[in-house]
Amino acid sequence: MRDSKAARRLQPTAKPKPKSKAQATPRKKTHAQLKKKVDEWFSKYIRAKYADADGIVRCFTCERPDHVSRMQAGHFASRRHMATRWDEDNVRPQCVSCNIYRHGEQWVFGRNLDGEQPGRAEAIMRRANEPRKFTVAELNELAIHYRGQYLWLASNKRVITRGLDPGAAIEEREARFTDLL
Repeated sequence: MRDSKAARRLQPTAKPKPKSKAQATPRKKTHAQLKKKVDEWFSKYIRAKYADADGIVRCFTCERPDHVSRMQAGHFASRRHMATRWDEDNVRPQCVSCNIYRHGEQWVFGRNLDGEQPGRAEAIMRRANEPRKFTVAELNELAIHYRGQYLWLASNKRVITRGLDPGAAIEEREARFTDLL
């Protein structure tokens, strides 16, 4: 007589085989994976940097206020330009409407950048056209740096950290930088 599916699920299963040393060590992240990780932490950092104590930030192009979790990191010079992809002068918080549906409102974005400091938009576009390649080590350091910066800001503002310990991240970052010196 056959057992029902529910009865088979309750029966103990065989223990999984222990992993070999090669399987136990974590794989190194690829260049593409690290770029994605830097993008994630840099975006969170930019949005938190411009947020007030309650986590509210204004869209750089339309001035609409919203919580950082519903905003995006908009780039004046496109992200395809590696020289300015993670340049803090090039990136500001933008609402989804401006960043996606209105293609970044580049003209308004540039005007607002020049309002902060005359000539900034032109300088960013000039830097954007310079060739720049990041190594895996540089990307890893950028990810660590922006993760630490974001967690430090998030601990001082009402920004969601999703269970991350800001203190541990700052200690980790400081330990890595002292190892480099």
